[in-house]
Amino acid sequence: MKNTILFTSRHFQLEHLADGVYAAIHNLRSEDGWAGCNAGIIDLGDRTLIFDSFESPEAASDLRDAAENLTGRKVHTVINSHPHNDHFWGNQAFTADVDIISTTKTQELIATEGPADAQYYRDTTQKRLDDHKAQFANAHDEATRGHLRLLIFYDQALIAILPGLQIRPPNITFIGDLYFNGPKRSAKLITFEGGHSKSDAILHLPDDGIVFMADILFIDIHPYFPDGSPEVIQHILAEVRKMQAKTFVPGHGPIGQASHLNWMDEYIGTLNSLVRDAIHRGATELEIDKIAIPREYEHLIMPTFFPANLKFLYQRQITSGAGLVI
Repeated sequence: MKNTILFTSRHFQLEHLADGVYAAIHNLRSEDGWAGCNAGIIDLGDRTLIFDSFESPEAASDLRDAAENLTGRKVHTVINSHPHNDHFWGNQAFTADVDIISTTKTQELIATEGPADAQYYRDTTQKRLDDHKAQFANAHDEATRGHLRLLIFYDQALIAILPGLQIRPPNITFIGDLYFNGPKRSAKLITFEGGHSKSDAILHLPDDGIVFMADILFIDIHPYFPDGSPEVIQHILAEVRKMQAKTFVPGHGPIGQASHLNWMDEYIGTLNSLVRDAIHRGATELEIDKIAIPREYEHLIMPTFFPANLKFLYQRQITSGAGLVI
């Protein structure tokens, strides 16, 4: 069951997945939408969980208010699924008595690399915005203009977010799996290392048949591989299939079904095949960078991820000297 909830935010749309379970879907195509990723609200019956806190503290404040309105209680715990800034910069919107949980490795990376990462964006975003605006002015086809428009929205969001941003690392960490048990439902945080990032956690609600996948799953958007391993992602997808869930909330994109796990698998296989065939033809890295997006993926958002993924796979293959796993 998926119904729009009567809590409105310019940053996200709420979808009702089950009694007490909601997905907050980033308004990706709106210049006012600063969420940066998808998130979740889970009512355990005696506690309220938030799965990922968005990129923008302002969007996270709306998420907090939505959770309190929907469950009738204060947020108890925020989960950070992995150490990419679009999933944890919103932590500061929650008061100090709200626990923030992540894997031990994610906490270490947020604490050690988070401040430098934020400073990088402070130093570079204005120039990138200027470049994107110039490219937009010179673009003629609507597909290119549409993509550049999204990049401009993103740059503008960062410029608005960064002056007041404070990096708040998780204060509770775990290794392996972590269980939450409440009178209304149970939930299980499951760790996978090295899939999309150096440390990824997904949240399984077994009684509801729902999995919050974070960036192990992208829908209608090119996935991003260079900080992890697509082969590990394929392994994770195989493990998730065993859960026999029916509803999957991706890190980016609309709510999915089991068929979207297969789509993600096929995307990885297709890119692996493209790179392997190109290497067999003796292609250089420059030639890899010019491989066209296959027709079945031309509609996907964030086409710049496609050449980045190919280059990443090419470099891994050349370095290892071994055949790519499909």
